[in-house]
Amino acid sequence: MLVAQIQENYEIGLSQVPVPSLPPKGALVKVMGCGLCGSDLDKFVHQKASPGSVLGHEVVGVIEALDDEHPSGWKLGDLIVSAHHVPCRKCHYCLNDSESMCRQFKRTNLEPGGFSQYIALTEEHLKYTAFKVPNGVTPAEASCVEPLACVLRAVRRGGVSVNGSVAVVGLGFIGLMAAQIYQNDGFAVYGLDLDADRIALARTHGFVMDAFHPVTERERLDGVMRRHLPLGQVDTVFLSVVNAKTIELALELVRDGGNLVVFTSAPAGTGVDPSRLYFREINLITSYSPSLGDLKQAAQTVFNRKINVKPLVSHNMPLSEIGQAFELYRSGQAVKVFISMGDSP
Repeated sequence: MLVAQIQENYEIGLSQVPVPSLPPKGALVKVMGCGLCGSDLDKFVHQKASPGSVLGHEVVGVIEALDDEHPSGWKLGDLIVSAHHVPCRKCHYCLNDSESMCRQFKRTNLEPGGFSQYIALTEEHLKYTAFKVPNGVTPAEASCVEPLACVLRAVRRGGVSVNGSVAVVGLGFIGLMAAQIYQNDGFAVYGLDLDADRIALARTHGFVMDAFHPVTERERLDGVMRRHLPLGQVDTVFLSVVNAKTIELALELVRDGGNLVVFTSAPAGTGVDPSRLYFREINLITSYSPSLGDLKQAAQTVFNRKINVKPLVSHNMPLSEIGQAFELYRSGQAVKVFISMGDSP
C-alpha cells in the first residue's frame, strides 16, 4: 500500500509498505481520507518525528476486515472515524479527568498512521475511540471529530461565565470551531486574525459577533485599537496562536478575573510575568488533547451538524499532493486540508 512518510532529508514522500496485519479482536480499515493537523505540521517542520514516520490521525475509512472476536456493534463496510490515542481509564490521570496525560494514551497510536491507504485498529480503538459515520455526513466532515474533541475540552477547561464573552485569537480551523462552540454556549464571540480572508470567512458564516484585524503599534498609540477592540472587557481569551504579541494582546483584552485558554505550543522563550496574572487574578489554562467523553460529544456535534465544519475544509487534495498540502498549511493559505486516499498516487 501507499503511505506518506517523512524521508531522511525531512521531506514528505510516498512509499510502498506492507498492509498492516489484522490485530487480535481488531479491524483493518481502508482509509478514505485524513485531515492534516497543525500537530502534523509541527512534527514535520520542527523534525519532532523521526524519518520513516507516517503522520496523520484525523482518519476516516471503511472496515474491510474484522477479527472473529471483535467488539460487538461493528460490521464489514461500516464507514467509521477514529481517534488515535486510547487511555487506560483506570490510572490516576484517567480518574482525575486528565486522560491525555495517561501513559497508555501517549503510547497508543494508529498503525502505521493516517496518511496511508490502510490502518489497523485495535480492540481498544473499536471500543472507545471509533464511531460509525451516519449517512449524509461526508468523510471530510467526519475527519473533524478528533480535532473538535480537542477544542471541546479546551473550552470546557476554560469554564463558563454568566453573560460571558470571549475573544478568539487566530481564526484558523481551530479558532473557527472554538468560536462556534462558544456561541452555542451563549457567549458573545469576538474574533481576531491577521488574515483578512479569515476575518471575512468568520463574518460571512456568522461564526463571530464581530471580527478584527490586530492593529499596528502606530495605530495603537493613536488610539485606534482602544476604539475598536473590546479591551479589558472579555471574560475569556482563547489563543490558537501563541507568541509574545498575542500574549500581550490577550492580557489587554481579558477583564480582571478572566481566563486565558492556551490551545497551542509557543516559540521558545515565550513567557508571561506571573505578577501580571496574580494582581488581576487571571487564570492561565492550557489544554492539549481530549478525553473519551469529549470524543463522544464531538462525534454527536459533527454528525448532528451542531457546528458547521464544511466551510472550514478549504482544500481536498490527493495523497500524491501531500507535499503541497503541507506547504499550503504551513504558509497559511489553507484553513484545513483533507487528504483523500486512492488506489494509486
